[in-house]
Amino acid sequence: MRTVTVEQDLFDHNDWGNAKILALCDGLTDEQLDRPREMGFGSLRNTLFHLLEAERIWLERWLGQPWRPLEVDAAGMPLAKLTEALGEVAAARNELLAREAASGFARTVDFQDSRQTAWSFQIGDLLNHVSNHGIHHRAQALNFLRGFERSIAAGVDYLFWKMAQPSCELPSESLEPLRAYGLEAATRPGATPEFDKNRITRYFQYNDWAMSQVLEAARPLDDSRLDQPFEMGMASLRKSIQHMLDAERWWLANWAVDNSPFPRDEAPRSLPAMNEQFAQVSGQRNAFVDALDGDDATRVVHVTAGGPKTCFRVTESLLQLCSHGTHHRAQCLNMLRQLGVKPPAIDLIVWLRAG
Repeated sequence: MRTVTVEQDLFDHNDWGNAKILALCDGLTDEQLDRPREMGFGSLRNTLFHLLEAERIWLERWLGQPWRPLEVDAAGMPLAKLTEALGEVAAARNELLAREAASGFARTVDFQDSRQTAWSFQIGDLLNHVSNHGIHHRAQALNFLRGFERSIAAGVDYLFWKMAQPSCELPSESLEPLRAYGLEAATRPGATPEFDKNRITRYFQYNDWAMSQVLEAARPLDDSRLDQPFEMGMASLRKSIQHMLDAERWWLANWAVDNSPFPRDEAPRSLPAMNEQFAQVSGQRNAFVDALDGDDATRVVHVTAGGPKTCFRVTESLLQLCSHGTHHRAQCLNMLRQLGVKPPAIDLIVWLRAG
């Protein structure tokens, strides 16, 4: 069994997801790439450029390079050049990951943000911020692409990357149905993320904080606005929040018993009820993580989410839960904005700055 650090695993998913998004952009016109929309950085090209620029500027900070302002305008950068630049920064970042792994990603990084405010954080937390940041903006890119009638079967969730490069053997009878649906399935062997309880615990602490920010922002909304239809996420703010909670419930059940059915078609829940449920499932999940040891973390869990049976290791399912929440919260923020509510700032770096 080949293993990698959690940090490397999350960035391997990051690079796979970026490549999938860029491939989906192939053939788009400049007008489509630059068509304005109130999402991300105002256009698809600028949003993709922000993914690149964030990776570049954080790498510079980790390497101790001089401060410079964050660029936000792609200025017509061709997709081929953007793809090449992302490959270059990924290679340099992976070299840094290999070096930092020796000290457990504990080094303190002193840097200045875009406003030249000084901060100091452990590099492990900053790496987590950047990989999580990519998930957020790829969710926005997918929504841009949906407007051009381009989509990826099921999306670019961490779970689907693990299906493409599994660390455990997928059921042979599931391979063809998964591929027929448009998913990559066992294209090459994958690696198992090492169980790093501290990293996973901190990722869930951020996850729970970010979820609480979205729930609080939604509190003033009446039922008509909670149920207003959108062509993104799970089609409404209420359904998107319920979906994130249902994913938590589903994994809790699967960790105990294989092949638990995904909760579907349940009656809409009120916002107070969802707040109560969030407190319950997050508490149960945190207790589960706290009790985990290395052997149980690498245990294989077989799941069925309405399609062919697949399998993932427990650690992978934990990382999926965190990244899944980030993906759907990105959509929730855009819904809140369109509903007239100022969306909260929920980047992982904001959580770090809050202490």
